[in-house]
Formats: sequence, C-alpha cells, structure tokens
Amino acid sequence: MDSQLGKLCIAFLAVANILLRAQTLVLSLDSAERTSATLYSNAAILRHQWTVQIPPGSSTVRIEQLPEMIAPLSLGLRWEDPGLRTRTMRLVPPVDNSFELLRTYVGRAVSLRRRDGIVEGELVVPPTSLIAGVEPCYVGAVLRTRSGELMVSPCGELVLPPSDVAIARTPVLSAEVSAQRAVNSAMELRYQCDGLQWQASYDATLLDDDKLRLEGFVHIVNSTHTSFRCDEVQLIAGSVNLRAQKSTGTADGTAFALRSVEGQASLAPMEESFDEYHLYTLPFGATLAANSTTTLLLRPRVTLAVKRRLIARGRSAGRTSSSEDGSVEIPVSSVVEFVNTPPDSQPLPAGLLRVWRQSAGGSLELIGQDEISHTALGERVAVEVGRVFDVRVRRRDVENRRLSERVTEYTVEYSLQSSRSQRTELSVLEMFAGNWEIISSTIPYSKRSAHHAEFTATLPPKGTATFRYTVRQSW
Repeated sequence: MDSQLGKLCIAFLAVANILLRAQTLVLSLDSAERTSATLYSNAAILRHQWTVQIPPGSSTVRIEQLPEMIAPLSLGLRWEDPGLRTRTMRLVPPVDNSFELLRTYVGRAVSLRRRDGIVEGELVVPPTSLIAGVEPCYVGAVLRTRSGELMVSPCGELVLPPSDVAIARTPVLSAEVSAQRAVNSAMELRYQCDGLQWQASYDATLLDDDKLRLEGFVHIVNSTHTSFRCDEVQLIAGSVNLRAQKSTGTADGTAFALRSVEGQASLAPMEESFDEYHLYTLPFGATLAANSTTTLLLRPRVTLAVKRRLIARGRSAGRTSSSEDGSVEIPVSSVVEFVNTPPDSQPLPAGLLRVWRQSAGGSLELIGQDEISHTALGERVAVEVGRVFDVRVRRRDVENRRLSERVTEYTVEYSLQSSRSQRTELSVLEMFAGNWEIISSTIPYSKRSAHHAEFTATLPPKGTATFRYTVRQSW
C-alpha cells in the first residue's frame, strides 16, 4: 500500500513538474522596455524589447496588443541568450465581428433559442451571413442537435457558453519557446506594420524676387488602432522595395498633432547616408497616437537664392484654342527654381512643397504647390506653382518640307503678348524626336537635352514679340 502511494506521489510530482514548466508568459506592447520604429514611405519596421524570465523546458510567450495591420510573414522573435529557441509562432487574428466570434465556437456546444423552445447542440459550420428578423437566420450555419439531426441555416437566437479562451480585439502572437535551463534574457519582437508610413512636406516663403525661406516637416501617419510610445524614430528616404503584405483592419479618422519649435535646429533629425538611401534619426522619442498624423520638424529654416521663371512648353503641351490661322494657344506656367545647397547640407526627401508670399496687407498667402522628387545636394528644384493669364503664347506651323524619305524640315512661329507693366522674360521649351538640328532661329536658344531645346524671349512692357525657328529632323 505504501509502495503504491509512493509511486502515485512520484507520478503526481512528475506531472506537476511538467505542468509547472509549461508556463505562459503574457506580455503587451505597453509593457515593452524599449520600442523603436523605422518608417518608410509605405510601411514601418517596429521593434519591441523586453527582459523576461524563461523556466526550463517548454513555455509559451503570449504578446498582446499588436497592431491590426501587422504583416504576418514579417514576424521575428530574437533572443539574447543562445540557449533559448523559438519552436513555433502563431499569429491569432482579432475578433472584430460576430461571424469571427462564431468561428471560434466551431465544434463546441451552443444553444439556439427559438419561439417554440430551446435547441441544444454543436456548431459544426459557422454562418456566412445573417438575415435579420424576429428570429434571425444564420445563413450557411450547420447545427448538430443532441439527437444527431443537422439543422442547416437555423433561425433563432444563438446563445454561446462562456469562452475558456480569451477573446482578443487585437492580434495576439503566441510563441512556443524551449530552454535547457532557467534563463533571464532580453527578447526582441520585430515585424512590419503596413499601417504606419511617413512623408515630407515643405514651406517655401518668397522673401523677394531672388530669395526664399525654406522649412521642412515630416508627417508620420498611424492608421492603426494602436498607439506606439517610441524611444527612437528613424526615417528612410528613398525608393525602397518594401511590399505591403496581407493584413487585416483599417482605421478611419485622423487627428493632427504638431510638434515643432521654430528656429531650433536641435529638434531637426540627424541625417546620414545609409546604403542607397538616406536615414534620418529624430533627436527625441515620439508617441505615435492611434488614428492620427504626427507632424515633426524635418529641417530648420534656411534662406536660399531663388529664380522665378515663366515657361511655355510647346509641342510637349496639350494644344488649346485653335484659331483660323492655324495657331494654337500654349499655356504659360509660373515656376520657382532653387538649388539645394543650404548651409546645413541636407538632401530633400520627396514630398509636397508649398510656396507662400506675403500680400500688401501683411497676410501670408499660398500661391501654389507641387510635388518634388528625392533631391540630392547640389541638385536643382523646380516647382510649378500655377499658370499665368497676363502673358499669352500662340504657336503656328508656318512651313513643312519633306526633303527625303527620312528627312523633314519645318518652320514654326511663336507670337507672344504681355499685359504686364514691366519687361518679362519667357522660356519656350520645344520637344523633338529622332535626330534634329535647328537650322535658324531669330532669338537665342540652347539645347537642353537629346530631345529638348529652350528658346529665350524678352517681351517689352505691355507689348508683343514674335520669333521663328527652322528645324531639320531625320529618322
């Protein structure tokens, strides 16, 4: 008897030891000791770090409060201690609606409350849709009653028993971990979140005709329902091949938060070349609130030399307002140009550039905006702010001669008119195909590229001007 009791005690202790080892460690993003985010134009890489105690044997690490727009294939769990191994990882999707909730009850006992009584049974197949009514019908559902009958698309009110599994409103990562001994180790969770991205914008204020003041901002968009308290935020500028992966959930509504102090260069990110891109590191942490756009200072104000230009794009522009003489009107664009050579020597990430000018009444007014591409140091930035109406341009084909099967020569005339009270300089850009050569021109021109020539004309105050050129093209 004592021998049997001893064997039972030993068996009980063995089972208890196994159960003790198979522990579950529950963590959340809020409990992370450190969080860092590297943001791209269409996604972000997030890293969360904890220091955890792992018992010997098999354990389960459960991480809650993950963002709903997480990319499942990007999940990675890293351990500082080499004795720890991650055996499996499983991302449990959130329960966002009643249909997803019913899927968790497949194979379990449920009750169907009807007007003629209560039917108890097992949910075999969850419903695909619901028809509302006095007794709602669960279309596609299959319920096996206690007598073995199958009820297809039953009508009534489904009553669910208490769940023995926590129902999560956000994705949950469950990782099976093995350790040869008890370990106190640092752990890092890394993943891609498609609900975080950033973009740049700039404010350029014209001080006079030859200077502007440029200031840059970074806008971090968090379209998830999760807030991130980041100890470090880094931004990658450049065209990174980062593909969005299948994820669930979207967020509606955007709040706006501004965090910048004028004139304080210490708040601007530190910029460095990184592989084929540029990396910006914010000098402080930031809280990226859920469903919000956080605006931070990208670069302090700098004063740059600027050039104002009027440009008419001839053959490359759409022709409008054809007249009886065969001429067409060419729109004239107002362009602001500057070279990216500020004192702080910093490239310009792609983004929206807004141009402002102070009115006679003292108010700062927006005169136009345009998207700029990634601009390296020393490169020219051209922003088309709009189209002018007091300078008009018309283009007319005067003569067209076919010299041979592959050679054509033609003459074009431009008529220019200005309603301005000061002398105006205008650039006309023409585009040519194949091999081309300008035989003659009544005004100066320059070859801008293999397919473009620029003609520079000067209009007198409230006056007109004309010019002609002849070009020979061959194929």
